[in-house]
Amino acid sequence: MSENTRTLQPVKFPRYERHGLFMGLQWYQLGLVGVGVLTGTIASATGGPPALVFTMPVWLGAILFGVLQYQRIPYPVWAYAATVFLWRQQLGQTKFLAKPEQPRPAGQLALPGGLGSLELRQTKEDAAFVVDRQSHEAMAVLRCTTTSFALLDDDDKAYAVQAWSRVQTAMAQRPAVARQAIQDYTVPYPSTALREFYDRAKAPTRIEDVRWGDRSYLDLIAEAGSVMVHELLVCLVVDTAKARRRIRDAGGDMAGMEHVVTSEVEALTTGLKTHGVNVDEWLPGNKLTAVIRGAFDPDAVTRLAATKQGTDTAPLSGGPMAVEEHWSYLRTDSGFHQTFWIAEWPRQQVFPGFLHPVVYVGNFRHTVTEVIRAIPTEQALRDIRSAHEAHETRRRVNARFDRPLTREQRAEEEEVAQREDEIVAGHGDVRPAAYVTITADTLDALARHRQELESAAAGAFVELRLLAGQQWPAFVAGALPLGRGLK
Repeated sequence: MSENTRTLQPVKFPRYERHGLFMGLQWYQLGLVGVGVLTGTIASATGGPPALVFTMPVWLGAILFGVLQYQRIPYPVWAYAATVFLWRQQLGQTKFLAKPEQPRPAGQLALPGGLGSLELRQTKEDAAFVVDRQSHEAMAVLRCTTTSFALLDDDDKAYAVQAWSRVQTAMAQRPAVARQAIQDYTVPYPSTALREFYDRAKAPTRIEDVRWGDRSYLDLIAEAGSVMVHELLVCLVVDTAKARRRIRDAGGDMAGMEHVVTSEVEALTTGLKTHGVNVDEWLPGNKLTAVIRGAFDPDAVTRLAATKQGTDTAPLSGGPMAVEEHWSYLRTDSGFHQTFWIAEWPRQQVFPGFLHPVVYVGNFRHTVTEVIRAIPTEQALRDIRSAHEAHETRRRVNARFDRPLTREQRAEEEEVAQREDEIVAGHGDVRPAAYVTITADTLDALARHRQELESAAAGAFVELRLLAGQQWPAFVAGALPLGRGLK
């Protein structure tokens, strides 16, 4: 879509690149194939055909284990994930129990695992940002509101798409920005929450002429089951290592870091306004911990509503009391969670807003998160050159064995060429990764929610993949407002 047109046009997503060293195989796959071939050759040379047949399970198993895939993931990757999960399970790293008798240092978030070292800092305006000294990152979370994209007309949709493209281009030009994460929280609130909000919002005195309207409204609230509330959060992750010089010039340590994070938040706020997104607030500490606590403890969401609305400013612990990680799901204080990765974007052309079936699926709690990582222009051009070289090597190999290019291979080459044209034209290059986390009270309800989600994903033309054996890091990436993606 050009910058001058106001016509909504379909877009096509590039496929995830799966380049290998030879014939699409990675180094570990080639190693297993080499071990299998070497074992068969040695057996045949030393013992003849009987030894070759006798050792067939060994050398043939090694070759097949290196070549075969499940859900387009090589078997060695599955084996590695299972080994790591079982090892962590044996070491007791898949379970977490809070220990109230062991107080944490002031300023640290009470989170399990490697997140326990995160520090919560306040700015002069009482806004909060999270510091991760190990990863050299600082994170700020913004609560935003915007008009629903589905309610806009085609001209406004086209303008919004162009504006968002400019926001991502500006992000790619700011070296201090490591990632952005856009999270849409969908939380069901019971009718009692509506009544409490009505009691807080109505005027203390009402005239007699409108009391009948109050009664009608209260009757509607009483008959309502639950209402789905969508909350939009934007997390900005600043790379403090790349911004070291700016931090030092601004005073160093936390004062300099606060200055850099504040300047990046102001730049992002200005860019979002051009996109039609209003930044309501930069979350302070108690509201940020309330969001994190609600992700771990869904039953506490209605109790934390006062904190999110600013009527309760008491300090709040954001960490859970217990976490138990399983192969295919995660259990926390009052909920069961499953996190999925959008492994394949639509292969055909789709119009912006195609993810609406996933965002608005079902009457259950779920979170849709997109983590966007900006790629510097020089690195993007190097990646494109490497992709061109890989494609040229594949063409030569296919010509040597007299094999034609498949339609999928041609599509990959066309997409790489289109990517290069867009970068040369001045657009920024980003790497998006999207996750969907569903939450339920029981495992049976979680299975039903998963069926609804998979049906909605089929309607959105995306492929969801359960991150088996990685549910804890997947939950951190998809449910917590920390802007972390899986590597």
